[in-house]
Amino acid sequence: ITTEYTQELWTLVFFSSRIKQEWNFILECRKKGIPQSKYLKNGFVDTDEKVLDTYGKTPQLQKKRALSDEANKERNKFIFQLSGQQWTEFPESLKDQTFLKEWHVSNTLIQTIPDYIALFQELRVLELSKNQINHLPVEIGCLKNLKVLNVSFNNLKSVPPELGDCENLEKLDLSGNMEIRELPFELSNLKQVTVVDVSANKFPSIPICVLRMSNLQWLDISSNNLRDLPEDIDRLDQLQTLLLQKNKLTYLPRALVNMPKLSLLVVSGDDLVEIPTAICESTTGLKFISLKDSPVETIVCEDTEEIIESEREREQFEKEFMKAYIEDLRERGMR
Repeated sequence: ITTEYTQELWTLVFFSSRIKQEWNFILECRKKGIPQSKYLKNGFVDTDEKVLDTYGKTPQLQKKRALSDEANKERNKFIFQLSGQQWTEFPESLKDQTFLKEWHVSNTLIQTIPDYIALFQELRVLELSKNQINHLPVEIGCLKNLKVLNVSFNNLKSVPPELGDCENLEKLDLSGNMEIRELPFELSNLKQVTVVDVSANKFPSIPICVLRMSNLQWLDISSNNLRDLPEDIDRLDQLQTLLLQKNKLTYLPRALVNMPKLSLLVVSGDDLVEIPTAICESTTGLKFISLKDSPVETIVCEDTEEIIESEREREQFEKEFMKAYIEDLRERGMR
């Protein structure tokens, strides 16, 4: 390895680390409600920790924080939280707390959701990201009040048709499972869903049931195996954001121009040979972003699980990057 190559490599590592640091800083600022003008200096991110320390120390904001803390204390009575790799299954005591409204379980080694979840009729939020869950129980269809289901970055390969019985579901996140190829038609019943994220899986096409989710506003199906889009994609007349990057699309259907509320379309431009002129010219008010896929070196590794975990980590980082990028676009009015 030459000295110049080593220097270039270290420069790349430095800038990758710097970019990650800046995005993490922006996310932290947004969590604290710090406006963009406070952490940008001459158009660039200023990662001065004083921004985080000094913002929010005024009496008015301290009073708001005290009220917020009180509200959070009351809310936490109905929330179950679990994290850490020492957990391989849910605690036995959980089944006696059927009054709970939210489950937040992450970064555990839990593989199975218990059947007694059917007893939790007040459940509104089921956040189970970054675990080892390998299937969803059919009992999940009993959760008639469920609004948010997040089982991203687990080991799911399929979804039960019974999920279509969760008629009040508004957000469905199945991203990062790497192996899901299709969704049951019964999910067409989810008419209240506004957000669907099935990125980082193996979908060869947009599932028919998704095209029938009449209230859908956000669809992320990036990092899949899409080669084309359905000609009737304009059925999604409420769709505002469509993320398609890291697929194998060769053309975009003209039907995209007929989607009145579509304001952001992101694709990978490497394989595209045909794009409707109206999209390129943004005559519809659409923000069209065509990304180039950066070549990623193949890592030779004997352990397949290590490759999958490395891919998942990369997908997680890229998702956070895209979310922050889109939020930044919206803050600037997508101009």
